[in-house]
Amino acid sequence: MKAFCVFAIRVFLTLMFLYSIPVVPVVYGADRPAETSKKLERIKREMQEKKKEISRAKKRERSVLADLDKIDRDIQAGSAELEDQRKRLKDAEYELKGIEVSTDEIGRELSALRGLYGHRLRALYKMRRSSTAAVYATDSVDGLVKKIKYLSVIAERDRIIISEFGRALNRLSEQEARISDKKIEILGSRRAIEVKKTELEAKRKKKSVILANVRQEKSLYEQTLNELEEASVSLWAMVKKDEESRRTSEEARVSINSHVPTPSGGKSMFPWPLKGPVLTRFGMQRHPQFGTMVFRRGIEIGAQEGQDVHAVESGQVAYADWYKGYGKMMILDHGNGFYTLYGNLSRLDFAKGEAVAKGQVIGLAGETGSLKGSKLYFEIRRNGEAQDPLMWLSRR
Repeated sequence: MKAFCVFAIRVFLTLMFLYSIPVVPVVYGADRPAETSKKLERIKREMQEKKKEISRAKKRERSVLADLDKIDRDIQAGSAELEDQRKRLKDAEYELKGIEVSTDEIGRELSALRGLYGHRLRALYKMRRSSTAAVYATDSVDGLVKKIKYLSVIAERDRIIISEFGRALNRLSEQEARISDKKIEILGSRRAIEVKKTELEAKRKKKSVILANVRQEKSLYEQTLNELEEASVSLWAMVKKDEESRRTSEEARVSINSHVPTPSGGKSMFPWPLKGPVLTRFGMQRHPQFGTMVFRRGIEIGAQEGQDVHAVESGQVAYADWYKGYGKMMILDHGNGFYTLYGNLSRLDFAKGEAVAKGQVIGLAGETGSLKGSKLYFEIRRNGEAQDPLMWLSRR
């Protein structure tokens, strides 16, 4: 009985609690879609911000050096194609002049034949006015035979003149057709040159934008430095591996260059690879804008586009190709663990494995892989360690 009373009291209290809950007005249901819409708008804005952040992150993940390397390769290929188009245009214009000269000669030949042909027509007209009997009038049969033979010679000569005149007219017609075709070809070449120049200008502008961003944004600048450091480590690891694979004996290595000079001054100093101001020195450098400390393993020498670059010492080409961060680059192996590196070239004159003499032109300066325009990046390595080139190059 007691348990039943407790149960009844619990039921009564539960019912009282339920009935005490306030009823939600109908107006609440009308406001709900508006709040939902606001939430959706907020979520949409947040998603857009996230997308922007992801996009910015992806841009940062992209390799600056890889982008520049691709642009430089495209510019090099485009420049070569443009030069080829210009050569074709020059050849076509030269050929057109030759055709026009030949056409003038044919015109003079036709003029002469026309004059001769006119003279013969006048002679024939006079002959027609003469009596046929007068032509055949003669004192003897021999005289008649001679006159007939003479007339045959005249007729043959007239036939030759007419034939030559016809051939000259045909040649003139052919030459005029060639001139027309050549002019169309020249016009096409000129248009192709303009298109290619526009494409190259767009690529150079794109490169300028990237370089401007690198110079203005500290994060991009530091990213580029990190990529250059990674590229340098990978490059010399590759060179070392290649050296070990092709080294058969110490004597073979020394035979490349039995004597490598030391930086003691005077006669033992290397000549400069080219004439130009030193833009960046070797060693620890502080960036004037960002204050970032950078260790440079080589020097940058200002150069004109297409300026000759010389080997500072005799050696063998250990590498000659594109390399990310260096552009077109050549590494010379001078023996005894001694190497020189020449970067940012616009042209390579030797291939891997070829021998190079001291002072010989190995390529041309340019701006491939460069962050500062046309220049030469020059590096010296001895037993894998970067050396200060200014300690090895002759005093100016």
